[in-house]
Amino acid sequence: MFEGKITNTSHVPRKDAFLDSGDMVKNPVQVFEKYRAELGPTFTFHFGGARKTLVSADPIFIQHVLKDNQRNYEKSDIQVKRMAEFQEKGLLNSHGDFWLRQRRLLSQGFSRNHLPNLLPLQAKVLDEFMHSFDTEVKLGATDIYHQMVKLTLRVVGKSLFGNEMKDEELEQIGDTISKIQAFIVRQIVQPYKIPWFRISGQTAHFQKMRFEADLIIHDYVYKRKREGSVQGDLLQLMLTTPYKDTGELMSDDQVMIEVLQLLVAGNETSSNTLAWTFYTLAKHPEYVTEIRAEINATFDNNEVDFNGLHQLHCSIRVLNEVMRLYPAFWMIDRIALQDDEACGVHIPAGITVVPYIYGVHHNADLWDNPMRFDPGRFDREQGKSRHPFAHVPFGGGPRVCIGQNMALMQILLIMVSIIRKYDFKLTPDQTVSMNPMMILRPSGAIMIDFTPI
Repeated sequence: MFEGKITNTSHVPRKDAFLDSGDMVKNPVQVFEKYRAELGPTFTFHFGGARKTLVSADPIFIQHVLKDNQRNYEKSDIQVKRMAEFQEKGLLNSHGDFWLRQRRLLSQGFSRNHLPNLLPLQAKVLDEFMHSFDTEVKLGATDIYHQMVKLTLRVVGKSLFGNEMKDEELEQIGDTISKIQAFIVRQIVQPYKIPWFRISGQTAHFQKMRFEADLIIHDYVYKRKREGSVQGDLLQLMLTTPYKDTGELMSDDQVMIEVLQLLVAGNETSSNTLAWTFYTLAKHPEYVTEIRAEINATFDNNEVDFNGLHQLHCSIRVLNEVMRLYPAFWMIDRIALQDDEACGVHIPAGITVVPYIYGVHHNADLWDNPMRFDPGRFDREQGKSRHPFAHVPFGGGPRVCIGQNMALMQILLIMVSIIRKYDFKLTPDQTVSMNPMMILRPSGAIMIDFTPI
């Protein structure tokens, strides 16, 4: 009863998993890493002492689940039920024909043909931000995590809504997203408390917050339709692009759901990756010098363009290594629809399967000295011998993150703007650790001193 072995691979006893539920709320990566060190890359345990879960940091296993036999694996209750309770049903938490239909339409807004159209809008937001940033860093050390959250919320928000949405409205939505995600995590790792959350009014409290954020988006959708203004943002694409199978437009309610989900995913991914990037570069200033030389050689004093961003090979290597060390999507969750097998492990139907991205990115069988920061790992020659699912910061297979190209464009654009102007270093005597929620965040402020060149 207390052992509760699930399948034929290494297993965490059920009582141990239950006792770990408090630590899972604080830092699930720390718990997973403890068991990965003890049991190897693939193991089973009961999430929150209840949900049967199979976790793997094996790239062959992960490829099987996300790509080779992906039809057997749907998004789990974590996203389909827990997240849908606050976000409703959209691209990010659906599957089947509905998901495919939404994916085909929305992917047009993230294609390499469309992204250059968004760059001028994003550059304008960044220029406005840099004026306030220049003023703030003169006053002393600044929290780069807070700065990046503030900036990327504006960049993603303007990419979605054009110039219409006010900064204070975006900040209200961002604050709502952050608090709701923390509440969702509590439900995931302590599912036995869900009835209490409802009885005590906590669920209703967060639903009220979500409703108020929805109203902001609702007003902008209807304002755009009423006024008929044309802007080159993603909202315009959703409102005017018909589905290919029927020729019909997306409903207004569905537009609202998709906009909110893209705002959540886009802001969280970019802001956290940027915070970890500046944190890491502050500890390795030799790469700042190299990146700056590359920026100057590529752009000189000219404006940044889309093609030039993709010629920043040193910057991209650094970014890939940061995303290996601190993957925004530190885990992915699926439900096995039917019995299956991967890497000799029996996968029972109905089990939650977790491709453990942080684990595969720190798997010593794949990466020499995995805790060391080494952008050289992403030289072209080294990449040829690496398993394609050893580095999957945006997921993999058909459900790879739809916005990855836009995220990379935003991150590189911001890196260029700051690194071409400033040297920087961490303020002494601070401890920065990880806070894995839905996204891998820093545990708190990352204080950095910026010095103009």
